[in-house]
Amino acid sequence: MPVEKPNPQQLTLRFKCHKTTILLLVDPHDNLTSIKAKLLEALKVTNVSEIRGQPLPTEPDDVLLGVPVDLNDPAQGWTDLKIPEVEDDIRKKGSKKSGVLNASPMGAGLKDGAVLAIRFRSEASDADDLNMGDNDWDVVMPTFDDEEGSQTKETDAV
Repeated sequence: MPVEKPNPQQLTLRFKCHKTTILLLVDPHDNLTSIKAKLLEALKVTNVSEIRGQPLPTEPDDVLLGVPVDLNDPAQGWTDLKIPEVEDDIRKKGSKKSGVLNASPMGAGLKDGAVLAIRFRSEASDADDLNMGDNDWDVVMPTFDDEEGSQTKETDAV
């Protein structure tokens, strides 16, 4: 995988699966399928063959993306990344389609530093993957809370 020179227009996206985080520099107008392919390529180049015991898929379409329900509090859960539809033509009001530009980070409303959850569709459970709930995303966000019992002081009331 050739090293690309960063430019100011590119976005840094953070892909998370459990405790694993992958940073990927992408063009805001790249198709999400090509971004998924770059993600798989980056994982393969670094000799990652599985994440959490699940093997990497061979096809980018087998990578599923999710976004936080609440951008300010990812602990509330994750939901599938949905590509917004736009009206096809002014004359054909109500006719909506998913455009090429919508299938990009910019069209999906992603900004620089956005966090995306990833999970993989496996061949054995294709039917189950279609019924996966929003709570099935395996993402562990770091916390900065003190561990229980550390630095707690007991004071006596007088």
